[in-house]
Amino acid sequence: MRKIALGCLLLASLGASNPAVAQDAATEPAQSAQAFDAAAAWDEFEQLLRDKYAYIERDDIDVGAQLDHSRALAAKAPDKAALRRIMHRTALTFMDPHLIVGPFEDDDYAIVMTAADLDARFEDGKAVIVDVRRGSPASDAGLRPGDEVLSIGGKPAKAAAQAPFGEVLPDPTAAQLDYGLTLAVNGQRKGDRTLKIQSAKGQVRTFELASTRDWANSLNDRKLVDLSFVGTGGDVAVLTPLNSLGDNGTITAFDTAMKEAIGAGARAIILDMRETPSGGNTEVGRSIIGHFTDRVSPYQMHRIPALEREFTVPRQFVEYVFPREPNFTGPVFVLHGRWTGSMGEGIVIGMDAATNATTIGSNMGDLLGGLWNEQLELSGARVDLGGEALFHVDGTPREDYVADIAIEPASTADDGTDPALAEALRLLEKR
Repeated sequence: MRKIALGCLLLASLGASNPAVAQDAATEPAQSAQAFDAAAAWDEFEQLLRDKYAYIERDDIDVGAQLDHSRALAAKAPDKAALRRIMHRTALTFMDPHLIVGPFEDDDYAIVMTAADLDARFEDGKAVIVDVRRGSPASDAGLRPGDEVLSIGGKPAKAAAQAPFGEVLPDPTAAQLDYGLTLAVNGQRKGDRTLKIQSAKGQVRTFELASTRDWANSLNDRKLVDLSFVGTGGDVAVLTPLNSLGDNGTITAFDTAMKEAIGAGARAIILDMRETPSGGNTEVGRSIIGHFTDRVSPYQMHRIPALEREFTVPRQFVEYVFPREPNFTGPVFVLHGRWTGSMGEGIVIGMDAATNATTIGSNMGDLLGGLWNEQLELSGARVDLGGEALFHVDGTPREDYVADIAIEPASTADDGTDPALAEALRLLEKR
């Protein structure tokens, strides 16, 4: 096994994310001249998880039983492609968008939440849309929270929700079935999606939606940070990083947007983190938080289980943010939701820890930990995994953070309006 990119510890300390891009970019290693040993290749993968995956110890799934089941399937894999599929589907059972195994194939499911425009779950036996990404194909087509998903690609919703796992997970938990449903409604990497939907009013329609992967790729040329003004007086600035937290140019772009907002006389700032599904790095994250604090402050805690597993000595540390100009001392609201991912989640908990901002939103993307990248020698597979466990400075796991004002949905209301933005403006007017 060898590390790729800059090495796992450096990538983790930077908070690097966007696994889909990394997995797309590389090419398949040359085939080994030796006979393929599927069992040995699986063992290499499983040992990687047990050694370095920070979230291997779970109380919501039976990890040992799952790995035993997958190992038995893997031993029968005829080639590297078949084994890679078993490993990838096994990774999906952990319900962690950071844990993926490439190189991808066209019939793999799109990476959530980067290439996703719908969030869904089962409620009282019905498959229900929970939230819709603003400006997406699903949103433009008129899908809304509360709509029931009757079928996906002609399959009943429950069967479609089980399909991403295949034979790797014959009996998913309720949470795994919800995760599978979100994968299913967002479709495979190649090809359109067909969803049969029943609206809250009982109207049944069939929607033909474009590939979320193609749509997500079409967003790559957007500006780094959007600045707009809202409120009755047009004096509330909304700063929105557009999935740009991995681009260091965002540091100066956000600086410029802050100067423009303050120069225009903004009486409050809304930091909208709901369009950051691919994460980024801590240089960008810390620079953004720095505009809203007047002192050096802790913003996120890290723990590296791999070092404790190897040496029996725990390693845990706290990152700090420093004040950055221009500094804003007025009211600040931070919006977040299902398309707030990785470093986006870090900024949300950091704003909560280091500033006086009010957070408003739903559960976030739950991209677990700081991302490490590994190359497996025996299978040629590439693995992205969370090697560092991340926490709010108060000890709350990042994925368990709950907003000051918890709302759901956070991106799109059932009437198509923006619920989180509306709540921020309502709270501001009460001050």
